[in-house]
Amino acid sequence: MVTKIIKSILSLSLLVSCFSIASEQQNNVKENELSAKNLTIETLFKTNDYRNVSLSPDGKHIALIRNHNDVPIIVIVDTKTMKAVNQIYFAKKDRVGNYSWANNERLLIFLASEQRSKERKAYYGEIYSINIDDEKGEFIFGLRSLFHRGKLRSNVTEADLEKHLAHPNIISILEDDPRHIIISTSQYDSEGMWAFKLNIYKGTLETLAKVDGYKVDHDSTRLWYLEQDKSLWMSSIDRDNEVTVASYDFKKSSWNKYAIPDVTYNFAIISLYTDTKQLLVRDYCGNDTLSICLFNPATQKLSSLYHIEGANVGTLYTDNDNKPYAITYFNEYPQYKILDETHPAAIEFAAFIKRFSGYDIYVEWDREVNKKALITLTSDVQPRVWYLFDAKDKKLNFVTKSKKELDINLLNPQYSFKFDARDNTTVQGYLTLPRSNTNTPKPAVILVHGGPHMRDYWGFDSEAQLLSSQGYAVVQINFRGSKGFGWKFESAGFKQWGENIQYDIIDGVNHLVNKGYIDKNRLCIMGASFGAYSALQSSILAPDLFKCAIASMGVYDLELLFDDSEFKDTRFFAGRVGAQNIQIKHSPIHAIEKLKLPLLLSHGSKDDRTPLQQAEVLIEQLDKYNKNYEWLEFENEGHGFFNKKNSYIFYENVIKFLGQHNPVE
Repeated sequence: MVTKIIKSILSLSLLVSCFSIASEQQNNVKENELSAKNLTIETLFKTNDYRNVSLSPDGKHIALIRNHNDVPIIVIVDTKTMKAVNQIYFAKKDRVGNYSWANNERLLIFLASEQRSKERKAYYGEIYSINIDDEKGEFIFGLRSLFHRGKLRSNVTEADLEKHLAHPNIISILEDDPRHIIISTSQYDSEGMWAFKLNIYKGTLETLAKVDGYKVDHDSTRLWYLEQDKSLWMSSIDRDNEVTVASYDFKKSSWNKYAIPDVTYNFAIISLYTDTKQLLVRDYCGNDTLSICLFNPATQKLSSLYHIEGANVGTLYTDNDNKPYAITYFNEYPQYKILDETHPAAIEFAAFIKRFSGYDIYVEWDREVNKKALITLTSDVQPRVWYLFDAKDKKLNFVTKSKKELDINLLNPQYSFKFDARDNTTVQGYLTLPRSNTNTPKPAVILVHGGPHMRDYWGFDSEAQLLSSQGYAVVQINFRGSKGFGWKFESAGFKQWGENIQYDIIDGVNHLVNKGYIDKNRLCIMGASFGAYSALQSSILAPDLFKCAIASMGVYDLELLFDDSEFKDTRFFAGRVGAQNIQIKHSPIHAIEKLKLPLLLSHGSKDDRTPLQQAEVLIEQLDKYNKNYEWLEFENEGHGFFNKKNSYIFYENVIKFLGQHNPVE
C-alpha cells in the first residue's frame, strides 16, 4: 500500500507557475456590465467562476479561487486598490483543492490530483506553502515533502512515511506564532490519528499527541486546539454510538476522558468563553435543537447559553476576546439575533442585516484590527456574491460573484409553506413557481432531497431554477427525518423511510394541489440518492399521483445497501433504517409490480455509496414486470456528477423526459 501511494503521488506534476497579472478582477468589479443571457443548463450547473473568497488576517488582501477552463487558480487581490496582484496555479494533473491563510503573507494550499478510476479529483493529503507574492513555495506535508528531486531524503524514516500518509486538517493557525500551525491527521492504513505542530516554512513536524486507547473513526473523530490556553481536545463516536470527549494531558502524555451527561455526536468546541475556564461548544445540551452551550470541565456539565426554539443555531459571532455578540439560525428563512446591542461589531452587523434585507449574510472581519469585513450574500435569486466593507469610511466595494454569466433577472423566487401531515405533524417545504400570465395550477416536479438526514434551504438552487425556467412549479419538502427542525422531528423519521417520510411528501403535494398551486394531473417526482429512493417508494405508495419519476444514483434494495457499500457494519446508520424485516418491507425492489409510471434512471459506474448493483437489481425487476424506463449509465462517475459534461447530458435527458411524460402545455 505504501509503495503504491508513493508511486502515484510522485507521478504527479511538481511544476508550479506563479505570476502577476494585469487584473482579471478589473473586468469584474462592476456587477451589471454583463449582458442578459437565457438560463441554460451550462450556466446553471457549470463550476462556479469564483469560490472560497477569504480575507487575510490583516485585511490587506483577499484570496479567492477562480475557475479558468476548469483549472482552479488562486487570485490575490489588494483590498486598497481592489486589483489583482498575483495568481497561483499548478500545471498538469495537480490542482488547487482548497486553501487557508496561515499568516498575512503565506497561503497553505491543499492539493488535489486527478483520480484515474473516477471523474473526481482526489486529495493525497499534500499541503503546499507559498508566499502570496512568490513564484515558488514548498511542500510542507505529504509524501512530496519528504522527497528532493525525485529521491527520498536520506534522513526519512519509516515513521516519517507513516505520519505523512494521512489526510491533514488545520485545527489552529496559531495567531501568536506566524511560523507554525497545528494540524490533525487521519492515517491512510489505520484508525490512528495524530496532532502535530507544523512549521509552514520548513515542513518540520513536532508530535503533540496521538489519539490512542479509544475506538477512533476517521469520519467522526475531531480534534480542537485552543490557542488561548494551549489545550488539545478530542471527540469521537464509535460504532456503538458511544461518544467520547477528552482533553490531552501534555505532562502525562495521556487523554483525560470526561463523563458528560447527554453529550451527542454533534459536540463541537468553538473556543474558550471570554476569560473563564469554560468552553463555548455546540450541542443539544438538553434542548431539542442544536444550541450554543457552556462546558465546564471541572464539573463535566453542559449548560445551554443560546437556544432557538425549532431551529438549530448556526454561526456564533465572537470578538477577539471570545465574547459572543450575534448568532444566526435558519428555520424557513435565514434569521439573526443580536446578543449585545452595544458591542461595536454587533452594531455594524445589525446595520448589514438592515442594509441587506432579504439575503443570507455571512461576515468575516480581519482578525487583527477589525477595520475591514468581507461580506458574503446569497438568496433564492442570487448566487453567492462578495463585498468588501471598510469600517473607517463605511464604503462597500464589490469583489466578485460566483456565477458571472448568470442573469439573475431570469431567476424565480422560492417561497416557504407549511402543512399538517395525516398524523397532524407540521411539515415545512419550499415552492418555486414558474413565470406565468395566469393563476392556473401549474405542472410540477417534486424535488426530493437526499439523506434523509439533510434538508432543503431557502436559497439559490440550480435544479429548482432549471425546472422552473421550463415552466414547472418545483416542490421541495422537508419531511420528518430532515435536519434543522429539532431532534424530535429528525428522529421521527427513524425506521420510517418507506412510510411516514413518503406520506409527508405525498401529503405536501396534495396540500399544494388543494391550494390550487399545482395541477394534480401533471406531477412528476425526482431525486438523487435517498431522493431517488423516495421517487420510487412514493410512486409505489401513491401509484396514481405521479405521471413520471426520475431517480439518480439511488438505493432501491435496503438489504443490499448494508451488504455491499460503505454502510456495511454501520450500526449508527442501520438504527435509522431499521432491522432486516423493515429493510425488506421498505425496499422498492420488492414492490415494482405496483409501479405504474415511466421512469428515468441514472447511475455512476464507480459509485461507492450506492453501488451500481442497486440500479442493476432494479432494472432486473423493471424488465421482469415489463415496466417503462430509460437508463443512463455514466462511466467513472461516483456518487454525484464530478464531470460537468455528464451533468449536462443528465439534465438534457431530464428536460426531454419531462417534455414527453409531463409536458407544460
